[in-house]
Amino acid sequence: MGGIGSGQQRKTHSGIVEDVPQIDMRVLRRLGLLKPGECTIDTLRWSNGGLPAAEVRVRVDLERLDAGTATFAMVGTATLPQIVLINAIACRYGGHRFYFKCPDRDRRCEVLYLKGGRFASRQSHRLSYAVQVMNDLSRARKQRRKLRARLDAQGIFPRPRGRHRHALAERFHAAEEVERMLAARAIRTRLELKL
Repeated sequence: MGGIGSGQQRKTHSGIVEDVPQIDMRVLRRLGLLKPGECTIDTLRWSNGGLPAAEVRVRVDLERLDAGTATFAMVGTATLPQIVLINAIACRYGGHRFYFKCPDRDRRCEVLYLKGGRFASRQSHRLSYAVQVMNDLSRARKQRRKLRARLDAQGIFPRPRGRHRHALAERFHAAEEVERMLAARAIRTRLELKL
């Protein structure tokens, strides 16, 4: 049988997804950069606490759908532009769905993360999600904050309307209740440990 040190090695993660700039294919579509048959250019900026953190010039070339590319050039640095392939998958009822092709792993992904001056998938950069290292109470608090931000239209998505807003408000109230329950349980456990 297996002894100490045998078997699959534990994979170490080198950062958290929420801490690094990212380019999301859905955001590029919303900004109007994904137009089949055209070449579009725009600048994306990230900030950290209100201060500028990174700026990249994005050039999306979809003149030929079978050979689409995205070129990322960091502004203010001497790094060379990075070219990433774009796969266009035809949808059943017309149109296309676009994916980045990860430069390291040769697989499709919708989000590329900037780490070490280059864009690649989450798996290539060995990034993990913040919730993977949180306890239950921290996860519940994060979920409540995320739902509140979504209700207040903070971030990249617009404020939900109609039944979507109502459903989101119900999820927010349920998350508040779960957070209260977990906080009470944590206080109870601490009190029991002190006795």
